[in-house]
Formats: sequence, structure tokens, C-alpha cells
Amino acid sequence: MVRSIKVLTAIYHIPYNSICLSISKKRFNMQQTFKKISIVVPILLCLLIVQQASAQVKSFYWERFDVDMTLLENGDIRVKETQTLVFSGEPFTFGFATIPTGGSGNNDAITDISVSENGVPYLESPSQSPGTFDVSNSSNEVRIDWYFDDALGERTYEFNYTIKGGVIVGTSEQGDGDQIFWKAIPPDIPGRVFNSTVTIHLPEGVQPQQYTGTTDYLVEGSLNSDKSKVGTSVSENGRNITYELTESMTTGDLFEVRVQFPHGILQIPMPNWQQAMQRADAFNLGFIVIALLLFIGGPLGVLVLWYTKGRDPKLSVVVPEYLTEPPSNLPPAIAGTLIDEKADMRDIVSTLVDLASRGYITIIEEKRDHIFNKTEKTDGLRPFEKRFLKDVFRDDEEKKLTDLRYKFASKLPNLRKMLYEELSNHDFVPRSPESVRNSYSVLGWAMLGISGISFCGLPIAVGEAAAAVVCIPFAMGITSVIMLFVARAMPAKTAKGAEEAAKWEAFKKYLQNIERYDNIKEAGDVFEKYLGYATAFGLDRSWIRKFSKVETTPIPGWYYPRPHSYPRPSSPRPTGMPSGPVDGGSRPTLETMSGGLTGGLDSMSKGLTRMLNSSSSILRSTYTAPSSSSSSSGSFSSGFSGGSSFSSGGGGSRGFG
Repeated sequence: MVRSIKVLTAIYHIPYNSICLSISKKRFNMQQTFKKISIVVPILLCLLIVQQASAQVKSFYWERFDVDMTLLENGDIRVKETQTLVFSGEPFTFGFATIPTGGSGNNDAITDISVSENGVPYLESPSQSPGTFDVSNSSNEVRIDWYFDDALGERTYEFNYTIKGGVIVGTSEQGDGDQIFWKAIPPDIPGRVFNSTVTIHLPEGVQPQQYTGTTDYLVEGSLNSDKSKVGTSVSENGRNITYELTESMTTGDLFEVRVQFPHGILQIPMPNWQQAMQRADAFNLGFIVIALLLFIGGPLGVLVLWYTKGRDPKLSVVVPEYLTEPPSNLPPAIAGTLIDEKADMRDIVSTLVDLASRGYITIIEEKRDHIFNKTEKTDGLRPFEKRFLKDVFRDDEEKKLTDLRYKFASKLPNLRKMLYEELSNHDFVPRSPESVRNSYSVLGWAMLGISGISFCGLPIAVGEAAAAVVCIPFAMGITSVIMLFVARAMPAKTAKGAEEAAKWEAFKKYLQNIERYDNIKEAGDVFEKYLGYATAFGLDRSWIRKFSKVETTPIPGWYYPRPHSYPRPSSPRPTGMPSGPVDGGSRPTLETMSGGLTGGLDSMSKGLTRMLNSSSSILRSTYTAPSSSSSSSGSFSSGFSGGSSFSSGGGGSRGFG
């Protein structure tokens, strides 16, 4: 091609560069054109595909949805729905309608159903053939399905039925009356309605009521409760009321119509659904009253029960504010159980300290453990103390604290029971506090169980209409929960027990505030003496901390700290062996054994505290098997009678497919 161009340039004397430039421009213009075509053509193809696809999507809307309602003298309402629809896309072959019945639809039944198209009636048949319709009834709904030939474009269907019991019957009282209140077009419609007119025809001689002193009728139409969107008019004779939408509506919108006329002009019996609703209202009121009585009376009754059964008697003597010595010879565990009526873990641990203080046990501190040695002393023990020693040592003379892990917890219920028996034996309580708590707890759980069963069963037994029935088990449940909490405070003491407990409370106050009542520097000898009581009262840590700063406080003779600054006993200390080191020297003090106090007690003081804490933890420890699967961590002049007690009837849904 280049050679040909050059020949032409030679013959016609045309510059070669000019021809090349012209050709280059044409090539560039063609390339630009091809680029534009490559962009436009795919877009046009996509639009064509989308247009063809959209043509296949089924859609419809109501050009008109008119409802004509005629009230008969017997109270029935004859309804004719005229639906003019526009179908597009693929053809439609059926339509359906559902209308609630009973209390949910404010009517007793929907009967005399017929369907027609352009005046041609459909045949009732379950065959689902074109030109047929089928009616199915459930407990609270009527469904109508009708079938037709392939439909596209505009079609008009008539849907006729009779409403039984659709009139809300009022009374003869002034301002009251009978009324029709109906969902002309339900909210559950799958398309837009552009135009709608609803007409209600009243029988001859019947007109809507009027507001007092005006010519305005008690008629009302609304779209989503907005009256301004519905134009309402009444004929000259007052028998025909027309409601017309002033704008279109769509899915979720509700078109309601309402008219009230004087009661007694028509002999209309009260519908069954309305009678049921009135009964339900009466029942609900009764249930609410009962629930309120239970809600107030239940907790009040529990309070009266505690006041009469769970309080300690008034004291007949005056107890000092504090006592510097134990008011009686009760061991710490019994005194602690008496005060709060609970055999706590600290009461059990206080028995360990008390028995050691009385010469039945010695305790040797090891690096990560404590060793308990049983002495030869055996006399003067109470039954629960004997049981405690047997449960700790069994048949051994020495036992490590860690050896009791997971093994001692099973002994605790019996020890607690024996402590409660001690209270009963001393006539401090009429019954075991634990059995009293358990009895009232069982009562509380039983009440809660009855409440739960009632909450599930009563609505089924009474029916859904009386929804307030659930308030009764709810109120019972609240009383049950209160009973469970109050059960803990139900144990009561006898007069003797209340007086004894008051004295021990006074002694507890002394131990708690000893620095206020005594010169603690001169009271070092009471440290070991009352350590068991301090443990039972939950004061052991503060008790040790206070006396650790007193230089004259001797170390308990039954406790051998580490490092052992004096000979460690190779055998249990013999009966009658004096407290202190075996070499006859003076007993070391807490202060000389500690290098100061940081969050507990260092050296011996810290070891003693650790022994008490470890004992409490280990003695109640229980074994938990490892998991089999591992894991990483109204008035007449003001409006309609009935107020808001009635909702509109009808509703349901309409659709096509």
C-alpha cells in the first residue's frame, strides 16, 4: 500500500506526507467511532434485556376498590366488593381473600359468599378450574380462593358475602347507640389502590345519630386514623352514607368506615363475639382485682408471717453495750451459730482454734502446709467436738491440712446439724434454724412452681380473651420470690436464746472494738484466749492484725511457726504440758516473730492468718470431675359510644397470583 501511494504522489505531484497525514486522520476517526459503538451497543442490549425481563415480572394494582354495604333489618350486613385491577407481566390465574371472624373480626360469621367477573358468576368448587371458587373456614378466619383464565390488562371482579353479627349493639342510655365499624380495605393488601368509594345503606326509617345541638351526623371515615383523607357525605334522607378516599393507599394503609344509629330502632340481638368480649372484660376486671389483692396482700402476708413467727422475743433484761468476758461457757462455734442462727464455715474453723487453745490439738506450720497433731487429752469434749476430731484425724494421730482436701466437705452437713442440735438442747431455739429455713424455702419454691404452672395453664383454661388472667400468677410469683428471701430470716429464738444471743453480741462488740474499751498494750494475754471467738464472729484477721503490733502478745502455745525457733515436737504434746517452747524459755511474741504487717501478717502472724484461711477453704472443698471435652478458656354529644373499647371489624387480606 505504501508503494501505491508513492506512485500516485509521483504521477499527480501530491506530497507524500500530506497523503499519509490524511490517511492517519481517517484511521483515527474510524477508531473513535468504533470505540463509541463498542460502548453504546452493550448499553442498548442491556436495556433491551431489562425491558424484556421486566415485562415478565408479575405486578398489579387496583384502579378501583369499591365496597357497598347494606344493613338488613335483622342486623346482617350484605357486602359487595367491586375490584377493578390492572395486571401486567406474566398472566394471573387466581385471587384470594381472607376475612377474620369472631372476636378478631368483630363478626360471628361470613356467609352467602359468591364471586363473579363482569356479571358472570363463578361456580363454587374445589377443582381450582377457571371460573370456580372455593371457601375454607378456620376457627377465626374465612378464606375465599377464586380461579380464572390467564388475565392481563384491566379486569373487574365482584365479591359478595353476608356479615353475621357485624353490628356493635349499644344500650338505650343517652349517647349510646348501635354502630357499624368496619375495615373497608384491610392494610394487608399487596398493591396500591388509586380510587375507592365505600357506601353504607341503612334500612328505611333508620338514620345516623346526630351530635347534640347540631346537624352533624355520627359518621366517620379515616385512612390510617386520619379523617382528612376521606371525604364523607350523607344523603338527604340520611340512609346512604358515602366515604371516598381523597388520595391513593398502599400496603400497610387502613381504610375504616363508621356510622352510629339509635339503639332499639332495629331489633338486633347482641352478637356472640360482643357477648364474649363483655364476659372477658368482666373476667379481666375480676382477674386484675384478684391480682392486685395478691400483689399487695401476698407480700404483706409474708411480712405478717415473719412478724409473728420469725422475730425473736423482746428481751426482759437490759444487756450492757459490751461485755469484756464471754457471758457463758459456750464454745465459739455454738456462740457464733446462736448469734446469726447459721452454722457457717467460720464456726467450724473456730472449733479447730478452740480445741487447740484448750489443749486437744497442736498445729505446726510447714512451708506450704500445716500439720495437726492430736494430744492425749480427751475429756471435757462436747458431742460435736468429738465428731470434729474424729472427722479430722480418723484413726491417725497426725494429719496434714492438705490431706483433708475434698475429704472433709462431706462431714460438714452432720457437723452443722449437731451445732443446731446444741442450740435446741440449750433451749435457745424451738426448732433447728436450718429446718425452719428449709420449710419456708420449700413453701416458697412450691408457690413459685404453682405460679409458673398457672402462668402457662390459666390462659389456656380461661381463653385468650381474658388476657389479664396472667396477672394472677405474676403476682403469686412476686410473693413467692419474697417468700424465698424471707425464709432465710424465719428462724426465731426462744426468750432464753434471745437473751443469750444479746449477751454474746455485746461480747462480740467488745472484741470488734477492743482498742476503744481496753488498753490493748496491756491486754496481750487475751489474744490466744479469745482467738476462737474472734474466728467464729468473723473478726480473726482484724484480731491478729491488732495484736501483732503489741510487743507483749505471746504466740499461742499450740502453734509452731516456721522457721522453728525452738524444738519441734517429735510427738504429740503430753497432757498438761505448759504452753510455750519446750525448752522452758519464755514464749516468743507476735511482734518479735513478724517483720511488719502487709495486707495480713508477715512471718508467724501471716502464717497464722494463712492457716485460718486455708482451713476454711480446704475443709469445704469438693472434688469436681474434669470435663470430658477440653476447651479454651363516651357521651352522645362527644362522639361514638363505646369509646376505644371496640376496634373495627373485618380486615384480613386480598391478593392475586
